[in-house]
Amino acid sequence: MMSLPYQPHVLVADDEASIRRLLQTVLEARGYRVTVVEDGLQAAACLERERVDVAILDIRMPGENGLDLFRRMKPDCPETAFILITAYGTVRTAIEAMKAGAFDYVTKPFLVDEVEVMVERALEVGRLTRELDRLKRKVDGQPGEQLIGQSPAMQKVFKVIGRVAPTDAAVLIQGESGTGKEIVAGLLHHYSLRREGPLIKVNCAALPEGLLESELFGYEKGAFTGAARSKPGKLEMAHTGTVFLDEVGDLPLSLQAKLLRVLQEKEIDRLGGVRTIPVDIRVVAATNRNLAEAVHSGQFREDLFYRLNVVNITLPPLRDRAGDIPLLAEFFVQKYAARMNKGTLLLAPETLALLESYHWPGNVRELENTIERAVILASGPVIRPEHLPDEFLEYMEGREGGPGGGRIRERGDTPAGRPGHRTDETTARPACEFPYFREGPLPTLRQAIQQVERQLIAEALRRTGGNKSRTARILDISRRALQYKMEAYGLEKCSG
Repeated sequence: MMSLPYQPHVLVADDEASIRRLLQTVLEARGYRVTVVEDGLQAAACLERERVDVAILDIRMPGENGLDLFRRMKPDCPETAFILITAYGTVRTAIEAMKAGAFDYVTKPFLVDEVEVMVERALEVGRLTRELDRLKRKVDGQPGEQLIGQSPAMQKVFKVIGRVAPTDAAVLIQGESGTGKEIVAGLLHHYSLRREGPLIKVNCAALPEGLLESELFGYEKGAFTGAARSKPGKLEMAHTGTVFLDEVGDLPLSLQAKLLRVLQEKEIDRLGGVRTIPVDIRVVAATNRNLAEAVHSGQFREDLFYRLNVVNITLPPLRDRAGDIPLLAEFFVQKYAARMNKGTLLLAPETLALLESYHWPGNVRELENTIERAVILASGPVIRPEHLPDEFLEYMEGREGGPGGGRIRERGDTPAGRPGHRTDETTARPACEFPYFREGPLPTLRQAIQQVERQLIAEALRRTGGNKSRTARILDISRRALQYKMEAYGLEKCSG
């Protein structure tokens, strides 16, 4: 038997019958299940008896006033959002209640639309909080800067790490900048038999050849001008542990030969030294270059390539594992919210839609930087699109377009070989057609999903006569998320 979607439960407690009737009529029209009571004792019984998503309590009512009831029930009802109804003279009391954890307050006389918006916002925050809790459970147990991902490509990476980490095999990690190569190197060391030894990191692209040589191999006193004392190199310092050679594809040919000797002989020669020094190290290298092509062009030694490439781990770019973006984004939100003492922060649905649509040329590092900035700028509990960088939003609006990640086409702008948007002349509204891709080039999966989503929203708007609230309920999304998608897909005229 098919289960029905969950119907949010709203409790209204007020001793004025007219207010109870008004709120019940309006909120039930929004699709909520509404319970109305006339005093605090009945409200308490309802809160104790069943789950309530939003409780609207009048501060002044018989039995137990709304403020006392809120303070007493809040610890036992952590998932309930409390909205207090106050008279003008009790606003200060309501503000104090908000400091104690109330979601919001409304002052009599109030506009019905105002209460509707508050309830919708409270339900949205509740949904986001539950989703955050779910994601937290998935992330729990993953220490520090751990790799995060549930996509098949990342699961394959995890399996390789698990198999190769306990061995001493050399590993070559390949992938675009920002995909997490250094994190993989750290995991390989952490889960190896060398974990008690040092993990020494060297960026082969950060230093000129002369300095890089002394950094890798060390030098003896007097080896060159300014060498006032002897200094061990990074390879020597990594003895009994792991050395991570980042951007190894930028290693000069002369140093490639010296590194090859270290891997073959397990010993090093300091600059200006007269004796060899034995080293016991494991080498993990990383590059964003295609080393096979570099070998073919003579820029990288073939024998060194094979020494380093005993096991190859290729990290996918973020655009190829967009399904991991929600989990990554929530992980970074938690990380930076905790670091900045901001408490619980949530990603609005439209913000997450934008993050999932972007092509992320800077990969996970760019996503992390974007989230860090958003956490800094967010002044409330929810991160919204306006907290994203201006250039990010401009790119999405100007070139990438809406939630599907492709440019939003103008009305009538249909790609060749594919059916697109058309207008039904009898209704003067966009018609909903299921996309068929029998001719012409196939769209990407994301583009196809975008077309279906656009047509589904258009059809829902047609059936509701352009009523956004009813359309949002039918599609099981918030009204704000619907508004964003309508703007992104050019469907504003569908609302009549």
